[in-house]
Amino acid sequence: MPPLPTLVLTRPEEASRRVAEQYPGPVVISPVLRIESAGAAVDPRNYSGVILTSANAVAALPDLAGLPAYVVGARTAAVCGAKVQLVARDAEDLIKRIRAQGPLLHAHGRETRGDIAERLTSAGIETHSVVVYDQIALPLNREARDALSRGDPAILPLWSPRSATLVGEQTGGVPASVRVIALSEAVAEAWREATGAEAHICPAPSGEAMMLQIDAAARG
Repeated sequence: MPPLPTLVLTRPEEASRRVAEQYPGPVVISPVLRIESAGAAVDPRNYSGVILTSANAVAALPDLAGLPAYVVGARTAAVCGAKVQLVARDAEDLIKRIRAQGPLLHAHGRETRGDIAERLTSAGIETHSVVVYDQIALPLNREARDALSRGDPAILPLWSPRSATLVGEQTGGVPASVRVIALSEAVAEAWREATGAEAHICPAPSGEAMMLQIDAAARG
């Protein structure tokens, strides 16, 4: 039986290690983003609820216990500690399905997409947008560069448009031996813009769907 492809993980360290624990083959971890608090002085309890589109926002906020929350992704719902009202697949799904009275707080990173606060406010749900964390760009390490360039089988899951752009710009694209998997169409579009190449898109923008795609790619 041939060896499993190398899994190249570029998420922040903690998130990459959670994925690595589920993969039976060789893994290279090389985060292209480091998450840091932006030091925003904001009290979510001044709002009727909070919108969380990433679990990274949770650590940058005070205790959210009991506060209504409208979140993207099961991971965010699991760690936020709030009273979760809605778990959406992505920003578009959240905007379509949210039913709430404002004012709401959208706590997010400096790099964000979707114009959630603006679109919800235009739709009659007053929403304020606050940057609570920064995504600091990091270079790929040598081990990751080698795994993505030497022509051996590898798997490159991309979890966000920002990381897809950073990896694409640093590599200029990858050989056909690397299976690129994008969490969503937005991630695939960022990869396409950076490299001119296509990526396989998960059928659903979730961690579970991504792991299923990684497993399928590993099996060939």
